[in-house]
Amino acid sequence: MTRRLILPILVLCSASVHAQTSAVNEPIVLTHPQQWQHGWSMISTQKRVAMADDDIQRHANDPTYWDGITIDEKKFSENGFDWHLLRFTNLENPRAVIWFVPHDDENAAFEGAIAALKKHGGMAIVVNSGSGSLRRQKGLGRCGGRSAIVNSCDPNRNFSDVTPLFTKAFLDHRTEANQPIIALHTNGAGAAGDFSLIDIAAYRRGEMRLRQDAYRAQNPTALMDNYDTLGLIAYRAKDRKPDDVSVACRNALNDNGIHFWHERVEKSDGSLSNYLALERPDILYFNAESREESDLAISAARHAVMIAAYLKNCMRSGDKPAP
Repeated sequence: MTRRLILPILVLCSASVHAQTSAVNEPIVLTHPQQWQHGWSMISTQKRVAMADDDIQRHANDPTYWDGITIDEKKFSENGFDWHLLRFTNLENPRAVIWFVPHDDENAAFEGAIAALKKHGGMAIVVNSGSGSLRRQKGLGRCGGRSAIVNSCDPNRNFSDVTPLFTKAFLDHRTEANQPIIALHTNGAGAAGDFSLIDIAAYRRGEMRLRQDAYRAQNPTALMDNYDTLGLIAYRAKDRKPDDVSVACRNALNDNGIHFWHERVEKSDGSLSNYLALERPDILYFNAESREESDLAISAARHAVMIAAYLKNCMRSGDKPAP
């Protein structure tokens, strides 16, 4: 006879089904691990303290920083690249938002994700490139759907049907019908960095104009009034325009002082926003992009403003129906 294990609601932290009790008292029946639990192992307090990771070590002197949060890791190889993912789970509310930080060199994005995790619940999944906190993962193989062999891979260009281990390591965590995925990024300043509301090609020609489908905020505060800080939702080019729900979200965020861009996607560049727009347009997805600052708290505070506005104004009672 197969024995069934009945426990309080749990956050499972490894493929061997170890569990940690949350504050929720709803009983559930566990017969086997869910997809998102496979291959993950818990990082003990002792291991966390010893980790040579700058994001972890920034809070080494605060013994309460990780209270209520468990940390797990997953290591795997795919298409010539070795990946190390870290997962941070809010024990009291693990089934809320999935937070995503793909770039290990964007420290303020990590700070913003953990702050959002504490406030709003859910799980934060981040890419750990190693002690050097590199933007790109070193290796030798295919990155995302590209056929070329390369010696480094941007994690946010690696979402593809030909990278199922990597892609599913994130998307398998989405277990609730109305569970959004929110990605956090930081950008260099002045349209010369990673990303901007400005048309960068025109900027390099000496012209200053907004990129296509970009919308400036109404009366942004000093904190938010720069073109490197914006919210983003992607849409499929074949749909010709963003759907009404995304437009309403943009209008609400603009009214809340947040710049916004509807990213038009014809062919995926391997980013999560592109992949979901083309393959899973039913999933709620939002990018919070903040200008990089020497003071991480400033960039993280911008993330907090965008996240709060999105969760207040852009959530739905259920997923969009798949076309």
